[in-house]
Amino acid sequence: MINRRVDLIEDRIDVALRARAKLDTDGSLVMRALGPTYLVLAASRSFLEGCAKPLTIERLADVPTLSMADQFEDVDVCVLVGPGDEERSISLHPRLYCSNFDVLHAAAVAGLGVALLPEHVCRTSFASGQLAHALPEWRTTYGIIHAVFASPRGMLPAVRALIDFLAAEVPQKVSR
Repeated sequence: MINRRVDLIEDRIDVALRARAKLDTDGSLVMRALGPTYLVLAASRSFLEGCAKPLTIERLADVPTLSMADQFEDVDVCVLVGPGDEERSISLHPRLYCSNFDVLHAAAVAGLGVALLPEHVCRTSFASGQLAHALPEWRTTYGIIHAVFASPRGMLPAVRALIDFLAAEVPQKVSR
């Protein structure tokens, strides 16, 4: 898994899965929308209980966070949508930058901070109690998970089967 934009042709990649606010527009590629997605703030219960004061949207910038940013920056700005569709832009100072959702998820479970993760990635951990919604009324705007691939002409049957499988399964996983 790579959390960066790739050149499918140059990098010889058959299919890329992307989550974006809108579908990419590249005339040389084909896109197939798979389903909606959004990110939520997740943390371990022990982390949230250990905060000196209850976590609020105003205090989010004061607690350790875990970031999926593409590159290290002193400040990671995230835009969250809350009650009444209020939007807030929050400047965070992450203690961990990582381009892998599994690592960020594990770090959140271990109590290292608050992570902004896809809801479907956290769903099982929320149900088991490993993670809790840090601010349940806040999330990112909706994005679209989509498959990106070169022209279907000459596509290997296995690649076509993968795209069809993703089109059938991804909507069920992200929309529960």
